[in-house]
Amino acid sequence: MEKRVKAEDYASQLPQHLLHHILSFLSLKQIIQTSVLSKTWYRAWNTLHILKFDFLDIFSDINRAIYEVNRQPQYNFVDQILLTRSRQMISLKKFTVIMPWCAQTQHTVSAADRWIGYALESRVKELKVANCPYACGEKIKYSVPQSIFHSNWIQVLHLRDCELKLPFSGNVKLSCLKQLTFGKVYVDDNFVRDLLAGSPMLEDISLIRVFGIKELNVFNLVKLGKIHIEWLPDLEKLALLAPNLESITLIAGEYKGINLGVSCKYLSISLSSISDKWLNEQLKRLPHLENLKLYFCPKLERIEISNPLVSKLLIQGCAKLSSVQIDAPCLRYFTYIGDIVSVFSSTNRITLSEVSLDFYSKTWDITCGLLFQKK
Repeated sequence: MEKRVKAEDYASQLPQHLLHHILSFLSLKQIIQTSVLSKTWYRAWNTLHILKFDFLDIFSDINRAIYEVNRQPQYNFVDQILLTRSRQMISLKKFTVIMPWCAQTQHTVSAADRWIGYALESRVKELKVANCPYACGEKIKYSVPQSIFHSNWIQVLHLRDCELKLPFSGNVKLSCLKQLTFGKVYVDDNFVRDLLAGSPMLEDISLIRVFGIKELNVFNLVKLGKIHIEWLPDLEKLALLAPNLESITLIAGEYKGINLGVSCKYLSISLSSISDKWLNEQLKRLPHLENLKLYFCPKLERIEISNPLVSKLLIQGCAKLSSVQIDAPCLRYFTYIGDIVSVFSSTNRITLSEVSLDFYSKTWDITCGLLFQKK
């Protein structure tokens, strides 16, 4: 006679913080499925501090007509979840909402405003709001509520494919904000100035395809260590003068009226029509530079690097480049990908730990004045 082995639900015996950690990796559909497994999983779901409502994922397999029919039950479901947490004073660590099709309809806008309000009441620390990038093929964007910019709890703010109700009324007060990411957001200079002034704890800024900024001045942010700027089409002037700004990434722009400050250690420039004069002048003003990366800068012809601390150098796809002059005794890692160039060193010897050279050219007349020594 065979003995029957009693099935044990070991997962339900895990402590709640581990169940929360597991749920944080699942989609909303998967989380709902786990919540019916047992009372333990149900309680874990009801107390989960990380919520993500991705309507592009929820309605990924249905067309717009079916979405219109199923929209209200889904919205009611989200309302109930957030209202329950708000009433029970359950704080939120992360809240993400990715809007569905036609986010510009009044019904959806009201729902999104309501959800963000619940999240703010729950003292959310990380808030991410994204609009469907192809909402009905129209240019109307979702305008985020101004209450977002008056939170004493938000540490991470990520807005994508959104806009602000301009002119913005009231000063920004984000006393705990550490990380800011804007992607395809419509703003103006006055709002950006208020945003930076009202966010003294900022450590990381990413501005990607942000429209409306003509002048960006980053001053007095003593904790700011990293900034990423990618294609600000209206930008005319840029000043990065934060005293501890060590990492600067510039992508897709001319960057003529620019001041990079003096504290930068990592500089990456790509898809930019910078000139020799501009680049060489900037490099002379960065005494602490250690890592330099240049990708696909089509106007560069001659690069002059004279810095005692530079240890890593990467140059790739600069089509007109003909010569690179290096005076960097600490250079250890050098990567070059592109046409044949002349590489010279004004020092007697540079000791390199790693060299990667990938030449592609119709001409094979190589002139190399740099003396390499492998460790």
